[in-house]
Amino acid sequence: MKSLFSSGAPRNAPPSQPGPSTQNDSSRNLLTVPESPATRRRELSEVFEDFRRKSISELSLVMDALRGSPSPGSSQYIHPERASQSTGNLNPPLTKKGRRRRKVQKTWQAMSPGNFSKQLQLVQEEKAMQAVPTAPVDASKFVAYVQERRKKRILFKGEYLMVNRSIDNNKCRCDVGSTMMDRNPYPDTLPYDHNRVILPRIDNDENSHYINASYVNSWLRDKAYVVTQAVRTKPMNAEFWRMVWELGSNCIVMLTKVFDFMRVMCLQYWPQTKFQFREIEVETTEVKTYSHFVIRTFKLTRKTEESIETRIVKHFHFTEWELDSFPYISAFIELRRRVRQFMEKNPVDAPMIVHCRERREARVSSFSAHSSLTLSSSSSFSPLSFNFGASSLRLNRKRERERERERERESAEKEDCPASLRSLLNTLSGISWLGAVMCNVQPIEMHLLKERSSMYKAKKNRELLESQETHENKLLMHLTPTLRIGDCAGGHRLENRGKNRDVMVVPPDHARPYLQTLHGESKDYTYINAVEVDGFTRKAEFIVTEWPKQSTVDSFWTLIYDHACHTVVNLSNQGSQRHYPSFIHNKGKANYGPFIVEIMNYHQYPAMTSHMVKVMKRTFMISDIMATGAQNQQIDAEVRICCVIQVRMWPIENKVPLSTTGLIDVIKMARSWRKRAPDRPETKPTIVMSHNGVSRVGVYIGANICIDQMDIDHEVDVFHAVKMMRINRPQLIDMKDEYKYLYDVMLHWYMTNPEYRIYDKEDSEDADSQKTSRPPSNRNSVKEKSSFRSKFSFRRRNTTRQNENNAIEHHVNNK
Repeated sequence: MKSLFSSGAPRNAPPSQPGPSTQNDSSRNLLTVPESPATRRRELSEVFEDFRRKSISELSLVMDALRGSPSPGSSQYIHPERASQSTGNLNPPLTKKGRRRRKVQKTWQAMSPGNFSKQLQLVQEEKAMQAVPTAPVDASKFVAYVQERRKKRILFKGEYLMVNRSIDNNKCRCDVGSTMMDRNPYPDTLPYDHNRVILPRIDNDENSHYINASYVNSWLRDKAYVVTQAVRTKPMNAEFWRMVWELGSNCIVMLTKVFDFMRVMCLQYWPQTKFQFREIEVETTEVKTYSHFVIRTFKLTRKTEESIETRIVKHFHFTEWELDSFPYISAFIELRRRVRQFMEKNPVDAPMIVHCRERREARVSSFSAHSSLTLSSSSSFSPLSFNFGASSLRLNRKRERERERERERESAEKEDCPASLRSLLNTLSGISWLGAVMCNVQPIEMHLLKERSSMYKAKKNRELLESQETHENKLLMHLTPTLRIGDCAGGHRLENRGKNRDVMVVPPDHARPYLQTLHGESKDYTYINAVEVDGFTRKAEFIVTEWPKQSTVDSFWTLIYDHACHTVVNLSNQGSQRHYPSFIHNKGKANYGPFIVEIMNYHQYPAMTSHMVKVMKRTFMISDIMATGAQNQQIDAEVRICCVIQVRMWPIENKVPLSTTGLIDVIKMARSWRKRAPDRPETKPTIVMSHNGVSRVGVYIGANICIDQMDIDHEVDVFHAVKMMRINRPQLIDMKDEYKYLYDVMLHWYMTNPEYRIYDKEDSEDADSQKTSRPPSNRNSVKEKSSFRSKFSFRRRNTTRQNENNAIEHHVNNK
């Protein structure tokens, strides 16, 4: 450590040099010399302690910062700020004493805390720029590539600096857009002249050729995408649909909400039924709503004097990308899978239209990079080929680009990298996890469930299926998010610790249902160990909770009342009364905290019991209390009707039921009541509970998600269902038993619902027609890889399961 200070500041203050007073004044301004020896010793001791805690690699950066230059061989990666500072020596020659004085001044300037930290940061960024790969990254190494950058965030910033070096200022001209201010929804975001979209001119409108949109190239072809902004005015609606028609596009991807935090992000430029936008009529023919996105089908009709022409356009709307946040990557990838599937079935020689909102390049660039990489047949990735400066994704005009860089520089100083680049690489990391098995996790057709169930008989096929299940298990473990203590701060608070059965199973704060009704004696009456789980068609469709403790029974009924839950499914039999107290009675009325619960009817079935209950909240009016004194007048508030279903066929020692019949009966009853329940049950959640809030719950929710898949998309994807469930509660679904049991439930549901057979015929006919007469396309087709998923995965079944499935098949065939 002694050598670190040999080239630093002297122990004593530098002697004052003779000369004019102005020179002495300037020297005093430049030299940040401590005023006393004690202050110097204290500062040097602090610096020494800081150095002593640094590693060897950090000390090398310190030496580079002290030298004020990068390491040898790295001159080609000089930081832009360093390059601007190295302007050469324009000062006149100095005398020997002047050179010595200048050297002392530079030494003390370099040792100032502010300058030292700045130089150290510049050196770190230069090192990060050297770590940027100069060639595409192999797909097998891309996971490690992204993991390293997640641990060392400075590497993200190094790549961003390299992106800025690739900007061609000659292509950053916005002369045309700057003269069309009335046609720009966001005046500070304009398209470049060299790649803007040019529309045919309309008579009596000389500016009709302009629209704020730009072409973007993909990995495979030029002008693969058209990037535009959100529609903000009603006249822009007609211009947007004219652009869609003139380009011949059949796919629109919308990556923003209509409303977000009480702000209008984008006008709803599509009609609910039918509307005329000048000469183009747009009709909404189909709407499919999912938990994270909506898929709409539009029919465009244009009438001319000669003929009437119609086209079909798909609209993919990603609805769950919050403002200034990251999307759920698996949902983002699922949306892209559906877009790719539609484009492969309906190829056109026209660009795909992608839009978000003002200055949301991260969203558009993430989607375009994702699209290009998944369509590419290459086995390597090149993230920097989809940079934000060289491509037309950065639409800001030249004089606004400096202001944006300043904002991004401030963001980079706080986060080591702008959000746009981190969003792209985080998204690509999700692709990397799925890259090697992208075909393996594709949904399977319903009629192939039967074929999959028979593959366990042969030893070779059974080993193949077991290896695939192991592979899917590892993949799900990688994709499952990790919840830290900070994410679950509410459950770890001192007053809430006793409300949890297991300290390792605590809901994250962003996904737990908050209670509103005042109850109990706890300081935090808003907490209950429950978490919201997304369904297939709606977010927060389920609320997962544990069997209430004696101190949380009131909180359980508060959860039912505050969130207007219409159904409670209890998947566990009652154990010890001490550990699992009863939370419902069989007849009459009973009080649970501030609620009165009345049993309306009670039924007992072979596989379950059902209680139809009426929940009323007891309230007291202050005026009545003052008028009657001690006699408080009770007033009934709003009434909730709820059905409590409790299973009986699931032994406490078994992870899965002995058969699928009982669970199917429970699912049918819950879904039937959801259709008949009052007060819009399609918007209210269903409570699913077990003794610990983890086991058994995943089987029920996963089965409901797969049933919705079969009803809407006529396919089954257990893998995607498990991914959705584990977003907010990673412990759901045991991969050894519950994951495999889901396939048995789906086979039973398919075999007992003959209405699915019509879709099997349609799917087979579509597959045959695609093989024989598929229209030619100028795009490079993606190679269809054979996958384990086409062979499906299954488990070894016991004799009871085999006999049951054989009986189901025999019954359906005879029927």
